[in-house]
Amino acid sequence: MAIGNKTDRRILRTKEAINRAFLEVFSEKEFDRITINDISERANVNRGTIYLHYTDKYDLLNRCIEDHLDKMISSCTLTKFIQEKVDENEAKEALKSLFNYIQENFLFFSSMLSSQKTSIFREGIQKNLTSSIQEKIDMQGINQGMDKEIIIEFTATAFVGTLEWWIINQKPHPPEYMADQVWTLFKRNNITS
Repeated sequence: MAIGNKTDRRILRTKEAINRAFLEVFSEKEFDRITINDISERANVNRGTIYLHYTDKYDLLNRCIEDHLDKMISSCTLTKFIQEKVDENEAKEALKSLFNYIQENFLFFSSMLSSQKTSIFREGIQKNLTSSIQEKIDMQGINQGMDKEIIIEFTATAFVGTLEWWIINQKPHPPEYMADQVWTLFKRNNITS
């Protein structure tokens, strides 16, 4: 059993090294110009090792995006905000955990948002957020008489744009501040129910 665990850990370490190397190279070069050799040299593994785990650089990119989106959603308390009615402090904590996750994985997020080829990543975030807003939006008060679909798309796009702005501008405000500001905007637009 111990041998199996060692192998599993080695595989995990190898995949982490490949992913880290990929992100480092991706932050320096356009995706189209990246080769498997670039990644293997940076990760200090041979090309064959990369091909054991990934079909090609496109598969590596897609799995990297999926992995971070899944981790972002599951590791953050944002899932609680999405699935349940929560009070204001819990909601702010959920938003703060999202900004903290992005801060901790800044290389990934800045690389994804600085490339023209990563619309998959942006679309993934927006899709998850759109479904969350749809469940939370209150169509009374300020939203009464408005088109629900337009409000949802507008809010999701604005939120993703705000995340992009925060990342591209090197996190000019701490996660707590961003969470507070975003929560206030959600409250103003009745997306807190």
